[in-house]
Amino acid sequence: MTTDESEVQEEDELSLLTDNPDEWVKTQLDKAIKIRVTDDERELVNLLIERAHEYAVESRTEVGQSLAAAFDLFVSMEYYAAVTNTGWLYCPENTPLLIYNFGANACSRCLLTGDFHYHPASKPPSGQIGRTTRRLLCVFLSCLFERDEKNIKVYIASEPVDVIMYDESNKIVLLAEAKAAPLTVLPLAVITELQTENDALGQVVPRLHAGTDNTALAFTSLNIMLPVARTNSAAGWDMKLLPLSPLAQSNRLDWAREQVRRVLVNNELHLKSYFQFWARAYTSYGNGRKDPIDAVFWLTGACGAPKPKPSKWPEGKTISDSKTSVGMDRTDDIKKATYQVLKIATAAKPKTSYIVKTAIISNIHAVRHYASYLQDFQDVVWTQDSTCLAKRAGELPPDKQLYNLFDGILSFTRSHSRDEWISDVFQF
Repeated sequence: MTTDESEVQEEDELSLLTDNPDEWVKTQLDKAIKIRVTDDERELVNLLIERAHEYAVESRTEVGQSLAAAFDLFVSMEYYAAVTNTGWLYCPENTPLLIYNFGANACSRCLLTGDFHYHPASKPPSGQIGRTTRRLLCVFLSCLFERDEKNIKVYIASEPVDVIMYDESNKIVLLAEAKAAPLTVLPLAVITELQTENDALGQVVPRLHAGTDNTALAFTSLNIMLPVARTNSAAGWDMKLLPLSPLAQSNRLDWAREQVRRVLVNNELHLKSYFQFWARAYTSYGNGRKDPIDAVFWLTGACGAPKPKPSKWPEGKTISDSKTSVGMDRTDDIKKATYQVLKIATAAKPKTSYIVKTAIISNIHAVRHYASYLQDFQDVVWTQDSTCLAKRAGELPPDKQLYNLFDGILSFTRSHSRDEWISDVFQF
């Protein structure tokens, strides 16, 4: 569907919403696609949720943060299934590696030492990322609801709604804007030989950082690159390689899920290191570019250009730009979501027999932009006054209904709710 066709469809949907809200809500439910969670997905997500709870208890940290880290692992499996022969980076440092970056436009290993070598990341298109993360977030939430015996059906909806959650027994319909994106996806690497090239005089010299193809992808052992914090007196990070079995060509997603489960989810030591890395990266992302910068900051979304910028760094290039902002933290997404929620609410809430609630949902809250873009809106309530004269609540009829702009601003890492049903449903 083209952009113009999508806009026409959205206008038609909003017209029906205005004319007949009850029919519009029913139509949205009828044509929405109920999330189908396969047995393998359910088993995997339940295991991730269990590991997240175990780590939260052990580390005495918020379980929501561990769930967000576990969700990133779930997303990473989709990324690993899409790895290609092209887009690799040769890194000659220490043990030579071919590195496949999913987010950072630079050598992921050298970033940890403050050494910046530009190379475009192999990011999926932003539209594909949005569709994938929305579905995976719905799968994750569905499993959480099942685990806690909450009878909530989750649907992928169509414009102007992203996700519908339906409590049929209470006739409660949550219409949500979904904005999900991982904090970080660990890169892949292949151990390779020391590569050489000819210099200007024709002499054979060691090759420096350079883009390259991996022509033997199906026959080489891939590794997940996991940053591990040093525990000795030397502050900093080491990059541990977690070996995967050779890439399966028949069913790549099954291969990716099986391998990540084997080397990370079921390995207590590696999983603990992953949660510790993720927590440091999350804190560093929130701190932004404030000195001192923790090196793992450069592996998070929207980290910007290197600081300090090397003389050889290409002008105008970033390690990661705002399009890769984390969770719901992209300002354009926040502004669009706020409008969509208000538009749906003003047309539907006062006029339908369904109990309609509206929310933004994500894996991670707007860590950097919450205070400036959402905090002043989180407790806004509204009503409709046809007289256009009321200036105070007392000037409205005493039975005038008030509505929340946001019944919930919801994520694993931080949520704000103005609704008892939402507070109960999203208590993990």
